[in-house]
Amino acid sequence: MRREEKFIVKQYLKAARRGFLSFLLFFSFLGIFIGVAALIIVISVMTGFQNELKDRIIGLSPHIMVTKFFDYPIEEYDSILQIVDSINGVEEAQPYILTKTIVVKGDYTDGVVLKGVRKLPEIIDTSFTMGDGLLKDKTCIIGVNLAAMMRAKPGDTLRFYVPNSARKTPFGMVLKSIDLVVEGVFDAGMYDYNTSFIFTPLQDAEKIQGHAGVSGIEIKLKNPEKAPYVAKLIDKKLGYPFTTTTWIDMNKSLFYALRLEKITLFIVLSLIVVVASFGIITTLMMLVLEKTQEIGILLAIGYKRSQIRRIFVSIGFIIGSVGVTTGALFGVVFSYLLKKYQFVHMPADVYFIDHVAVRVNPRDVLITVVFALLITYLATIIPATRASKLEPVDALHYE
Repeated sequence: MRREEKFIVKQYLKAARRGFLSFLLFFSFLGIFIGVAALIIVISVMTGFQNELKDRIIGLSPHIMVTKFFDYPIEEYDSILQIVDSINGVEEAQPYILTKTIVVKGDYTDGVVLKGVRKLPEIIDTSFTMGDGLLKDKTCIIGVNLAAMMRAKPGDTLRFYVPNSARKTPFGMVLKSIDLVVEGVFDAGMYDYNTSFIFTPLQDAEKIQGHAGVSGIEIKLKNPEKAPYVAKLIDKKLGYPFTTTTWIDMNKSLFYALRLEKITLFIVLSLIVVVASFGIITTLMMLVLEKTQEIGILLAIGYKRSQIRRIFVSIGFIIGSVGVTTGALFGVVFSYLLKKYQFVHMPADVYFIDHVAVRVNPRDVLITVVFALLITYLATIIPATRASKLEPVDALHYE
């Protein structure tokens, strides 16, 4: 852009800050500012929530589970462990037993999932609120929410009943039971785990399940993202009647829903920027009407129509760029403050986690800024084109 064109743009921007045009200019800027800021904050929250949930699922769930078809128990699990450990990408593997049980403590009763393991998941092992969390014989580890509901603390005894282990006696049907001492209370940060899962040593789970063998083999990988590839290798090695399930398979619908929600929110919030762009159109149209005679003079002294168009495109783009830049800065700063100070909390029983997880992704910010600038640019084309099509004679006679 030439020096004289920059001068005209500067003068027209000053003119736009006076009278009714200043009102239109302010609301055009404000609309774009709010739209861009809201987009970045919401997308950052959605990205953070998705990544937080993904990290917790990876930390709490096995990356791959090996089971038998129809949930038959695996009795020869030692030989299966040797085969799985030899596969490239596997960090460790261990057998587990998963049993639905009824837990009783005094007057309090609840239905839970009792999981027998040799080693606790990493997140559980580092998230104890009470007790030392060591897996010992005839002990169990329970979630903080379940502990509150059962009025249980380390040292208390819980009795577990397995419905499918009922046996006939002269006194009627009797459920098999086992008493376990609470060794520790964990807070996994996910409400479902804190209320539904109880961990116990594998040998204690074997005593209560009512049959020999384990429920399956859970596998931890060096890179969880390669779970589908490693699962295929395991399937090829083991064959029928074994089958594999990855953490991606177990949570496919959840992550698909989160991704769809993120896209939907982006589209809906983008409408704020689109609506705000109409303010730029209105501002420029009013400016064109106010400066019609001056435009006619510029055309009469030799200015090209492309120059007139460029002047008004620049004016509108500057207005939009200021709104986009300040909105993006505010959105990024607010997102970081929200991440650091956690002044917004969520109900854990609805959203799985109890706090707002925020992650500012530079790519998402860039996409938002580019999209907003593109909308701003498109909004300038109509009034700029109208200004460039004015006839000098008609413009000079305009009052």
